[in-house]
Amino acid sequence: MGCANCSSFNSVDAVSQLCPPCKKHLIVHGSALIPKPLLKREINLAYHRINHHCNITQATEVFDRWMSSFASPFGDPLRRLCYLHFIKLRASDGFPVMRFVDALVQALAVTIYEQDGGVLDNQKKQYQYLLGRASVCPWHRRRQSKQGTIYNKEERRDIQRKPTIFHRAFKEVFLEAGLAGFISQLNHTLKNIRQ
Repeated sequence: MGCANCSSFNSVDAVSQLCPPCKKHLIVHGSALIPKPLLKREINLAYHRINHHCNITQATEVFDRWMSSFASPFGDPLRRLCYLHFIKLRASDGFPVMRFVDALVQALAVTIYEQDGGVLDNQKKQYQYLLGRASVCPWHRRRQSKQGTIYNKEERRDIQRKPTIFHRAFKEVFLEAGLAGFISQLNHTLKNIRQ
């Protein structure tokens, strides 16, 4: 039996039923078929909405407290990834490469993309994958660690390539840390403004 995506017979994985290139695409993009979006327009729009309609000071404090108890330098890969992005690795501005505002903007950008009819792989739950990824990783290298930072880049890449890591991030960070609730509240506010 060939690859479920491209019908290739080249080393098809028994669990995913995908050939190596399609499996890699699935892990990186959340779909073997559809690439993750760049979200350039959506990220700019999300920043605009948050800057003009939100005060995130209190929410940032709550999220930072939650993240400091959730993230861990040891053990669980998702908690380790959060530790690297939200605590250890710093951008050139001195702040962590991921902060509440980054997670919020990126997750809101994903929801804007979906609401605007962006193409997503529903069978593979790519929307949830993208929301999880947006909640814990800089999107398309938006923020990078400052030059000269020494850390194991292979480790971070390997963690991000674990098949279920971003689906877990969707549940454990996007939903449980309050990003989903904040975005829902913002969308409700914007809906009332437009009426």
